[in-house]
Amino acid sequence: MRSIRAISLGTVLVLGLPACSSSTEPAASGTSTPSEAAATATTESTGASTSSPEATTSTEAASADDVLAGKRKVLIHIAEDDKDWSASYEGPVEIGDGTDDGALWKIVPAAGDKYLIEALRPREEGGRWCVKADDTTEPVSLGTTRCAENADTLFSVVALDEKDDKGRATYSFTHEKHGTVQVRNDGSALYIQQVGDGGARGSYSLVDRGEIK
Repeated sequence: MRSIRAISLGTVLVLGLPACSSSTEPAASGTSTPSEAAATATTESTGASTSSPEATTSTEAASADDVLAGKRKVLIHIAEDDKDWSASYEGPVEIGDGTDDGALWKIVPAAGDKYLIEALRPREEGGRWCVKADDTTEPVSLGTTRCAENADTLFSVVALDEKDDKGRATYSFTHEKHGTVQVRNDGSALYIQQVGDGGARGSYSLVDRGEIK
């Protein structure tokens, strides 16, 4: 089972979970703590640049800090299935290919080392819309609601030890009451459930898609 390290606001990008009894499908997904994202620094020498594995680049660290500070647009990429979160017009968070209007998100720092996950897809109603734990479904699903810090909308973001297939850091998202955001075994839907001995299925990389203006 993956080890977990909770992140604090000035560190690298990542996501978290509370432990519980064994989880059963609709799915199980894993969680861990923020790993330090180390990047290779390039040095210029005789007109060519070389990578130094020991050096940590301030550029990549700053990018991670900027994402967690709500300054960057990101895809929330599902490492297990090579798919991405998508905010639907109707509200539920669905799974897409990362190219639709609902694919862009903003990670917004909130109180108590928690985060809001804001959908950047415009809605006819206007205003800002954030992910919430929707406990009107079984298992608990992901919906959207007007952005406000409350028990439904706050999530921990924790860095995992694993990388995705592109070598990017992965994270878990955890809701204090309901558990970790996971992906069904068939990749068809997201849901929230406590993680037991069976581990969890759900690790996510935050793919930078540019500055929020």
